[in-house]
Amino acid sequence: MSVPVVPDGIDPKVLGKMLSLPHPQMRIVLFYLMTKKDPDFNDAVVMTGEKIAAAIGMNRPLLSRTIPRLLEAGWLREASRHGNVRYYGLGPEAEGPRRSNVVPLRRSA
Repeated sequence: MSVPVVPDGIDPKVLGKMLSLPHPQMRIVLFYLMTKKDPDFNDAVVMTGEKIAAAIGMNRPLLSRTIPRLLEAGWLREASRHGNVRYYGLGPEAEGPRRSNVVPLRRSA
């Protein structure tokens, strides 16, 4: 039996865990879940911190202080870096369990 998935492909277990995050962290993770990612930047959200903060109604210093906590917890990952500019994408906590098509090998007799 497969796990039910919300229409946009997000695992409901991930959403449940996300609800336990402090409010600023939850807003940032939700933004990264809903925003278009750029495959040329390793699936990062290619926006400045200023624009991200404005989009979620947060001030820039709070965003800057919160992102390292999300990186440590695995909700975000550094996807790409160009000079001093870092772009972040979803981390393993936000992506949920990955489905694998790999079938384990069996030992032949």
